[in-house]
Order: sequence, then structure tokens, then C-alpha cells
Amino acid sequence: MRAATAVCSALVLTWVGPVGAARAEAIAAEDAPKTVDAPTIATPSLDAPPMKVDAAEKTAKAAALTPILPSPRNPLRPAFQLYAEIDLPILAVGLVFAEARLVRSQPAFCGTTVGTTIALPCNRGDLNALDRTTAGYWSPGWQTASDYGLYAVGVGAAALLFADEGILPGLNDSVVVAESALAATAVASIMTLAAGRPRPFLYGDKGGSARNGADAGLSFLSSHTAISFAIATSTLVTMRRLHPGSKLTWIVAGVGGAIATFVATARVLGGMHFITDVVGGAVVGTSIGVIVPSLHGSPVSIVPVAGDGQHGLALVTRF
Repeated sequence: MRAATAVCSALVLTWVGPVGAARAEAIAAEDAPKTVDAPTIATPSLDAPPMKVDAAEKTAKAAALTPILPSPRNPLRPAFQLYAEIDLPILAVGLVFAEARLVRSQPAFCGTTVGTTIALPCNRGDLNALDRTTAGYWSPGWQTASDYGLYAVGVGAAALLFADEGILPGLNDSVVVAESALAATAVASIMTLAAGRPRPFLYGDKGGSARNGADAGLSFLSSHTAISFAIATSTLVTMRRLHPGSKLTWIVAGVGGAIATFVATARVLGGMHFITDVVGGAVVGTSIGVIVPSLHGSPVSIVPVAGDGQHGLALVTRF
């Protein structure tokens, strides 16, 4: 891990006597000053001026990342190591991108109304055969159901992490899940604004005042679906780190996938998205749900222990 981190504990798994444990502790102690307590620079030559060495160490220290400290009491929690210089800007940019859809002011290019008359109906012939099957759909009830489904997957993910890890480690790992959701929102916002595709209800005669709103031209892709799958997938990746090989991960995958699929289906039945919109959202959300957690290192590292008359592994956590 980074030089700014500190070794907080070591759990030794050994199968030949207590010598392995002593050796593991020695390795952790020897490793700490070089890789944790002080910034790492290239080994200076014997005749290197002390002032230049000191300047190099200060430069390395200034470039070191600042860890966002979770609770260090459990050596197996949390799943991710956060850094202020990386995660806080990601959250900030994600929040700004999430608001991008709100600044759009122009309505869709077809299907709008003047009074009670549809001035420029959308042509179903412009759609592919699959999306044509849901053209004209409109159901406020299913739209509300999709909102509740999105809330359920988000609250459920946070509740699972807090219940499994405790408050601080759970909050730490929830940040990574939130980053996945915001990243999915950002990608969806860019694509919907670029595509400007009319929503399915504009191909029928329903929708009322929504037909003239700026949101009516933001069909591709489904942000609800992208966010739901991003949360479900990133939560699954988190649980796999916390419980490798556990059947719990299959339960998380099944429940999270089912809720995200429900959200996607409800968006189609509600007339807010075509089938290709939600399929694209599912692909984007799942992909981001894998990528974002994978970019975060774990605060836990395994150090091999070997020597005369002993073997083992030292599990070292760093914060």
C-alpha cells in the first residue's frame, strides 16, 4: 500500500509451530519502516548529497496519497482502501454529472403537443422491430414501482454492508458502491443527452404534460437500470472480497440481480424506456459495478512466511 499508510495488525496462519508466527511478526516489523511509515524513494548512491536525498524524501512525502481511515479494529474489514485525493473528487464529479439531465431545457423533437393536439407525432416506423412492441406504453404506477425498486436496491446494499461490517467499515465500503452508482449515472446522462431519443409514450397519445417536458427526449439509455445494476454488482464484488468462497455471495447476486431486473422491467412497462434502453443500461451498470470496485485496492495483504523448520502465511492489514 501507499507510504502514508500504517501497519495496524497481523494475523498469522501457520502449520508448523509458533516459529512461523514469530517470523511473520518480524517480517511485518521490518516491512513497516520501508513501505509504510516513510515515503519510498530510490536507494541513493553512497556519495549522494544529503540535501538532495532530503529533498527527494520531501517530494515523495508530498506526493503520497492521504488514506481515509476506517476502523482498524478488525483486520479483515473493510474491503476497500479509500484515499482523499482519489475518492472525494470522484464523488464530486459524479454528483455534478448526475445533475446534467436537469439542465436540459429543450423538449423531444417529436410527439409534443399544442394544447391537447399532438403537433408532431413520433413515427413508429423509425423504431427497430423489438422496440416497436412497446411503443406507446404509459403507466404512472409502473414508473413509481421502478423508483421504489431503485431505492430498495440502494438501501438494501447499504444495510447489508453496515450489518456485515459495522458502521465505519460499512460506511467506507458504501462509498465505493456510491461511486459505482454515480459513475453509472454520469455515463447514462452523457448518452441520453447525446442520443436525444424520444421516450416510448411519445409514440402514442398518452403522457399529458410530460410530453412537452425536457425529460421526454431522454430515453436511451435507462439511468434507473444502469444505477440499479451498478449498485447490485458493486455490492456483489464487495461481498466476494469480504467472504471469498461463501454461498452468501450467490444470495447477494440473486437478490440484487432480481431487484435490478425488476427496475428495468418496470421502466419498460411504465413507458419510460424501450427494451434496448434497459438492456444498454444493464450492460453499462454491470460493467461499471465491476470496474469501480476493482480500481480500489484492499487494505489487506498476505505475506508468505518461509524459513528453517517453519512455514505459514502472515495476513497484514494496512490503513
